[in-house]
Parts: sequence; structure tokens; C-alpha cells
Amino acid sequence: MSDVVHVRITVDGACFIDDEYFAAPPGVSINEAVLAHLQLESAALEISVRATIRDEQADYTTDIEVNPDGTSQPVTARAANATTSPGGRTAPTTGSVQPAWSSIEDPIPPGRPYAPLPQPYRTALQAVCATANHNKFTAAAREADRLLADLTAEYGPDHLYTLSVGLVRGDIAWLAKDYRYGWESWNYMARAWNQHLGPEHITTIRAVGNSVGCWHRLMPGEALSTAPQVVALLGRIPVPGSEQALKRIHHRRSLLARASKSE
Repeated sequence: MSDVVHVRITVDGACFIDDEYFAAPPGVSINEAVLAHLQLESAALEISVRATIRDEQADYTTDIEVNPDGTSQPVTARAANATTSPGGRTAPTTGSVQPAWSSIEDPIPPGRPYAPLPQPYRTALQAVCATANHNKFTAAAREADRLLADLTAEYGPDHLYTLSVGLVRGDIAWLAKDYRYGWESWNYMARAWNQHLGPEHITTIRAVGNSVGCWHRLMPGEALSTAPQVVALLGRIPVPGSEQALKRIHHRRSLLARASKSE
């Protein structure tokens, strides 16, 4: 079993994994995203991964073990402010909060986009979000693609209006598990948002994080062939935690390369 992974969720909702900033994909709760991340790491390493999750929002700390087959089980669960006995075991605390690892928020918030769109585009985007929120991802993707084509023709591909709809289209790809499209989309948007806002803006950070997250979910052949591009993205946009992200990318890349040679 590997060393313990330390996950911290702050009171304002920011998440850090081993002190590396971790951005949940849009439309996915942070707990669900963290679990998916741990499952991916366990599968890549082919060993069980144990993690300590400290959630300052819900005031609890829990230990879980994630197995290479994707299953997981809690080791302990305790309130964050629980007292510890001299023997090292945590004393029971009344009213401790249990983690809700399976909870998923509404896919796409109706408050989108980040930049106010002029009419009739704003109404069209609201319709796209409504379609996606009914889990009609194929239809929502078609509607979003038409809207992106119209905005690109009128304003250009890097305009804030176009990029704002691109964020929603990236969300739809994630929800539909179309990780190849999601990776390409978030990779492009990360570079564009970096030009507008810089590497420290949360929108840029999330775009980079979502691009890397999609890359980790690509099929082995696709992931191996596109690894240089995701490495180049992190080299070009030094967002917080990029060094740790690069280590994980290089680790998966080496595993995939060895597996490819053995075939």
C-alpha cells in the first residue's frame, strides 16, 4: 500500500491534495472528484491508496482506502475537532458528519456564463444549460456547437463571449464522458483564458485542471500520444500545483509506455 495521501477541503471550498491545488471538474462535487482522482491513482499504480480527507466545511476527517479495481472503503471517520486519546485513537464525538462521496451537484449552474452574453445568445445559452440539466447531453452538445459557431463567426474564437460558451461545452463533454473532446476543448480554453486573465486567475486554473483531468481519463493509446501536449500546457501555464501534476503525468506516461512495449 502506498503512503497516505492528504486531502484538505478548506472552509471556502478550495481543495488541496498533498498541498497541490485540485480543481473539481465543473458540475461534479469536490468529494466525487477527489474519489475519482484517488481511484485513478490507485489503478495507475496498481496498489491500494490510503487517503486522509479533512473537510473543514463539514467539520470532519475521514480515512479511506481505494483499491485498483475502483472499490473503496472507509477506514475511520471522525469529527475534525474530535479529541485524541493518549493511545492515539480518536475519542467518539457526538454528531460527527459523515462524508457524502456519492453526492453530485446540478450539472451546469443556471448562472452561466461568466461574461454576460448579448441577446439572443444569452437566451440560447440558457436553453443549452437547461437541456444539459435534463441529462440530454447529446442534444445539449449540438445546441452548444451551433451557438459556438455563431459566436465564432461574429466575434472570433478567442472572444470572451465565445470562451464563456466554450466553458459550458467543456462541461457537457465531461458529463457525457467524452474525454477526448473535453481534453481538446479545455486545452484550447486554458491557453485562451491565460491570454485574457493570466495563470493565477481561477478560470485559467480550472481550465488547466480540467484539461489534465480529461487527459488522465483518455484511453491508453490516446493518452500516450497526447502526453507531450499536456506536458507543454503545464509548462506554458504555470498554475499552482503544476509541478505535482507533471509528476503524475510523467508517472502515467511511463506506465503506458512500458505497457505499450510489452504488447
